Order: sequence, then C-alpha cells, then structure tokens
Amino acid sequence: MSKASDIALELSTRAAKITKANGYNTDIGLRLFRGKRAFSEDDLPCLVLVEGNDTPQDDALTAVSISQRYVFEAHTECDPDHPNDAAHLVIADLKRAIFEGEPKHGMRLNGKAKGMTYKGRVIGAREDGAPTVFAGIHLDVLYVEDLTSP
Repeated sequence: MSKASDIALELSTRAAKITKANGYNTDIGLRLFRGKRAFSEDDLPCLVLVEGNDTPQDDALTAVSISQRYVFEAHTECDPDHPNDAAHLVIADLKRAIFEGEPKHGMRLNGKAKGMTYKGRVIGAREDGAPTVFAGIHLDVLYVEDLTSP
C-alpha cells in the first residue's frame, strides 16, 4: 500500500464511527465507499471518500512533501422542504469524527501525516422536492512520501 492509501484508510476508519449508536446525529458511517462514484438509492445513506490530486510541496528527489485533497461526499435522505437540515447534521458528524482526538496543533492522523487542514464544506444543489441531499467536507493532508518506496 502507499502513504495515500494508509491515510485514506485512517480517514475511512474515523468516518465509519458515525452512527447514532456511537452518539452521532446520523448513521452516515454505516455505508462507506472509497472512490465509488455510481450508487443506487438502495445504497443511501452512504458516504464516499474521494481522493483528489496530490501536489508536491518541494523539489526533493525522493522524499517529497505532498499535499493531497480528500473529500467526503455524503448522500442521505432528507425532508424535501428542508434538505439543508440533514446536510448540516452530516457535516457536523463528519467534522467531529475526523478531527476528534487530534491535538489543537498538528493534525497528524495517528502519525501518518505531517498535518491535516479543514478546507471547507459543501451542500450540493438539488431539484426542489427531491428526497435526498448531498453534503461534504474537504481536507488537505500533508505527508512525506519516499518515491522509491511509496
């Protein structure tokens, strides 16, 4: 596995805790996919971890500092008249699960990263009356990767 894979697994493990039984507002962590793009209504509610492009932060030859974007996309049922209510609950759960237990300075993902920063949230546009809503958060994770042994 690669450093990016290790980080994706750590983030997935944290998000999988999001269940009402664990004291969260939603059960969005019960069905978590890493990279899945197409799913059916039978998959709802579900959470998808999307790995964005990585960006080298320096010109090192083999041990390179990399910033990589990770995006959690949640798809869940909602009140068609008030879809943002469900979206806000999911966003709050994601923030809590991902950042819980991290020190105030140096979000290190149990030693897998040099740092992690919150880059914002999104509530997706949808057709009026649709009984589902999309919401998510964006993270940038900084880590060092040995290109000779990723």
